Amino acid sequence: MRIKGFILSGILLSSIVAFSQTKSPEAYLGTASFTTPAGNTYFETYVTISGSSIVYEKTSGADGAYAGKVKISIEFKQGDSIKKSDTYNLLSPYVLDTNKKMALKEVKVPAQPDKDDSINAKKSTDNDNRPDFSAVKRYWLPKGDYSVQIKIEDVNNPLAKVVSVKGKVSVGYASDSVAIADAELLMSYSPSQHASQLSKSGYDMVPYVYSFYPKEMKTFSFYTEIYNTPKVFQASRFVVKYYIESADNHIVLANYTKVAVHKADTVVPVLGSFDIEKLHTGKYNLVVDVIDKDNKKIATREYSFIRNNPIVRDASMDENLATVNIAGTFVADIKNQDTLREYVRSLAPIAHTDDRYFINSVDEQSDTSLMRRFFYNFWVAHNPADPKKAWDDYYVQVKLVNRKFGTSYKKGYQTDRGRVYLQYGAPSQRDQETINADSYPYEIWEYYKLADGESDKKFIFYEPSLATNDFVLLHSTAKGEVQNRQWQQVLFGQLLMPPTSVDDNTLPLPNQNATNTQDSFDNPR
Repeated sequence: MRIKGFILSGILLSSIVAFSQTKSPEAYLGTASFTTPAGNTYFETYVTISGSSIVYEKTSGADGAYAGKVKISIEFKQGDSIKKSDTYNLLSPYVLDTNKKMALKEVKVPAQPDKDDSINAKKSTDNDNRPDFSAVKRYWLPKGDYSVQIKIEDVNNPLAKVVSVKGKVSVGYASDSVAIADAELLMSYSPSQHASQLSKSGYDMVPYVYSFYPKEMKTFSFYTEIYNTPKVFQASRFVVKYYIESADNHIVLANYTKVAVHKADTVVPVLGSFDIEKLHTGKYNLVVDVIDKDNKKIATREYSFIRNNPIVRDASMDENLATVNIAGTFVADIKNQDTLREYVRSLAPIAHTDDRYFINSVDEQSDTSLMRRFFYNFWVAHNPADPKKAWDDYYVQVKLVNRKFGTSYKKGYQTDRGRVYLQYGAPSQRDQETINADSYPYEIWEYYKLADGESDKKFIFYEPSLATNDFVLLHSTAKGEVQNRQWQQVLFGQLLMPPTSVDDNTLPLPNQNATNTQDSFDNPR
């Protein structure tokens, strides 16, 4: 899903007011690029339309049912030259009543629809009034970069606005090194019975266009491909490891790692799945690694997603802590409950996602013994040989960020600067600007190298209130962190209307201070 611009996987293309006749359809878009064993490259689009956002008309020959129709146009350009274009109609499932929820009876789709109509395979289910519907389209394009424009319009509603989005996309991958393709997130997959637009590598795959996984979603599935492995591994085998990590601190989640051994081939398909029923709310990355026989990472790729899954802490979670023996350890002497709570809260910036559930609920915890066990177990995991030293070293840094970054209503470790400092350490360079009359106060931090191997990463914080010393993280180039390509527009208060592109960080009005800020961000001193 390598999209440059503002066409992102699972992004809402245009919001609507329900049943408004002048608003545009509500649509979601996902994309991915793949390469065949013969070296041919193609680009796929996955479009999902919200059924409640379009107008339905009564059909003929289908038991008086209603249907919606959306016209989708796409155009790929290089410079001023149109390289490929396509227009097709996407039909909704048939419904019997568009105004109230009801059990829908089976309605057969005509065996031979109009040749330009793409029938969605999703079936209407009980209590689906106007269900969402989707289409997958594949475009064969030579390897390269393209400008793409997609238009979506409600055929049955001439008053509706046309959704029109533009962006830049890349098709194809390097041919001289191991490469990992975009990932297609999946709602489901099954062995192919007949080849179709849904088919790849012997499976029919129903795409999931959102990067947001609500509580109702119990499974996370994906498909990607690995290219050019014979050029590195010749005839030998290699390992594909894929796992889920916390986006905040890149800690790999326990029980969310899978490994498979593959034989080198021009195209190696990877179809993976995780049970996420017990995955807590948070921001995560799916990471795919290609590893050689010496356990050296040859290639890696990550894909971000968000999970919303409030989980009530159950007894089994505390039972694990009940087995932790703290007799004679440094935590046995921590008697004061308020002090213990504060120590536990201060772990949040470096905590594993699963640990954060306990940390975030510690104010409601009255079992001091359980809190001590949790605290000790946390530091044993970080330094089994000397957990006390690990805590002492960390607590020195906690006190430092509390002095430097604390506010009248927040501890320093609860602020964005404090969290980044504790998670990544002191910045290699720190540029502070508090007297610029044209902008909010801001700081630019640069890290020459992070613990995970990333190099030359920047963080920019700003203070929108002008009074509290609570600097908010506005933009970062580190993976898993906030990325806001309009950071300069926000910083200088000139984000007056939605930008035409999220890649556009230029200001609508000339500003020399902004030029200096961009230079400071590019070259911190």
